[in-house]
Amino acid sequence: MAYYYDMDKVSAQRPAIVIVAKLPVPGRVKTRLCPPLTPREAAVLYTCFLQDTVAKVAGLSIAEAFIALNIAELEGEPQALLDTIMLPGSVRVIDQGKGDLGARLSKILTDAFPEPAQVVFIGADSPSLPRSYLERAVSSLERHDVVIGPSDDGGYYLIGLTGNHLCVLKDIAWSTSAVFEQTLARAAAEGLDVDVLPGWFDVDDHAGLRRLHRELRDDPSAAPRTTSYLASYRW
Repeated sequence: MAYYYDMDKVSAQRPAIVIVAKLPVPGRVKTRLCPPLTPREAAVLYTCFLQDTVAKVAGLSIAEAFIALNIAELEGEPQALLDTIMLPGSVRVIDQGKGDLGARLSKILTDAFPEPAQVVFIGADSPSLPRSYLERAVSSLERHDVVIGPSDDGGYYLIGLTGNHLCVLKDIAWSTSAVFEQTLARAAAEGLDVDVLPGWFDVDDHAGLRRLHRELRDDPSAAPRTTSYLASYRW
C-alpha cells in the first residue's frame, strides 16, 4: 500500500494540521542524543515521538491530518519506514521537499493547499504537547492571520497561517535562538494579526529528554508510546 500523495492541491474541507518530520533513519534523526543513545535507539525513540504526535493530531475532529516527510531526500522505497510509524488511514502523507525549514513549509503551502487555507504546522520533537494547544491553534486561525507557539530555545514548536503568508517564512536565521522574534518581526512588518500560544519545549538533547521523562511520569497519557519506551531507558 502506497501512502504518499502527489503534490496536487488538497481540497481541505476543514483546517489542516501538518506534522513536518523525518523518516526514522538511524543516524539521521535525534543525532544530538547520540551518545548516550545509539543511532538505532535514537531512531526508535523518534518513531515513538512520531506515533504519539500522529495519534494526537489524528484524534482531533476539528482538523484534517497530514504528515510531510523527507521522502525526496531518501533513496529507494520509503514504504518500510512509513510502516514503522503505523499511520492511521485518515492521515495523508506528502513530500516536504528540500531546503531549510522556510523553504519546506513554503513548498507545502504553495504546492499542496489552495489559498486561502488554514494550515497549522508542528514538528515531532514535542510528543507531550498538550492537545489543547493544537485545538487553540486551529480555532485561533478563525480570528488571526498567524498563530505561533514559542519554544524554549528561541524557535517555535508550532506555526499556523490563514492564507499563504510566506513572508513569515523568509529571511529567517533557522536553527538559531532568533527564529521566534524574527518571525514576529516579519509578521508585524506585513501588518498581520498574530496570536502567541503558551511556550513549550522540543526534545533535542539529553536535558530535554530528562525533562520529558519527568513530565511523562506524572502524565503518561500525554505520550504513551514514548512513555513505554523511556520506561526501559537506563537513567
